Order: sequence, then C-alpha cells, then structure tokens
Amino acid sequence: AGLDPDELFDCRPQVREVAEYFLSHREYFDLPRKHKITISTCAYQCNAPEINCIAFTGARQPGPGGERLGFSLQVGGGLSATPRLGRHVGVFIPPADVLPTARAILDVWREDLRYRLSRAKARLKFLVDDYGPEGVRAAIEARLGRRLEDLAEPPRPRGATEHLGIHPQKQPGLYYVGFPVFLGQVT
Repeated sequence: AGLDPDELFDCRPQVREVAEYFLSHREYFDLPRKHKITISTCAYQCNAPEINCIAFTGARQPGPGGERLGFSLQVGGGLSATPRLGRHVGVFIPPADVLPTARAILDVWREDLRYRLSRAKARLKFLVDDYGPEGVRAAIEARLGRRLEDLAEPPRPRGATEHLGIHPQKQPGLYYVGFPVFLGQVT
C-alpha cells in the first residue's frame, strides 16, 4: 500500500484506523481466534479477499458527480476444516465508512450468541451461511441505522501477482522488492 503504481488509491489510513480501533477497545478483545480483516486496493487483489472473514477491496463507483473510489465488501471467507469463499454483500463503502461498517459487522456477530457456544463455530462464516449475504447486509444496515449504497459492479482482479521481484513504485525513481518470507520469520 502506498507504493504500487497500480493500486486504486492508498488505503493505509483505513488500515491504520481499523487496526488501532480494534486493538484499543476492550469490548472487541473477545473476537474469534481466527478472525481476519483485510483492507486493500491492490489491482491484483493479492490479499486474497475471498478467504478472509471481512474483506474491503478497492472499487470504483460511477455516479452523477463522476467516479468515486471506495471499497466493495465480502464477508464470511475462511479456510480450515470447513472452507468458505467470502460472499459479496453488494455494497459500496466510502473510505470514511470502513471502520463503522467493520464495527457493525462485528457487533452483529458478537450479539448473536449462537456463534459463541462452540469454539469450532465461532467464525463469521457460519453467520454468513445462516443469514446469507442479503441478511448480513440487512443486519449491518440495522446496526448503522441507514441503508448502504448498492455497488455498481464488484471489482475484478487485474491478473495474478504475488508482487515477487523488483517493481517500480508510484514514486518516480524508486523501486520495491517483493520476496517470500518463510513462515513470516525475518531475522
């Protein structure tokens, strides 16, 4: 984020805001052990939004005042013993609404105690199985107290990339290097 010339826009402010919020509010310290949120505007969708619990993916939204940039929303992805692909909710989320939307989704999950009884079922994907994407949208809208904007078209990845190798940055004369890190361990 902030380096790739192909990204839709720099979403580091939204990533920072969401991370800081959920790390500093105790009422969210009881989230499931495998809860994953991804926020990215990578044109290649290298963040694998389809396998995350909540995925905000960079999107373009046409409108009367011209094109706006924001996010599409997928919920309920995950791997493990019961893999699921995240489901598109069909909404356009402006950058300023990422945190309120994430909070609303998590509040819906936290308040439905069915998903707290079993550690094996303590995942957002099971709520999405039961509610469906339309039901999840309705629950989010009820928490927010307003209707969400319909998304004109879900974003499609431009192609496949792991960002490996040397690439020019959006900053002229600078380059970034992508390389695999075994098990996330760096010395």
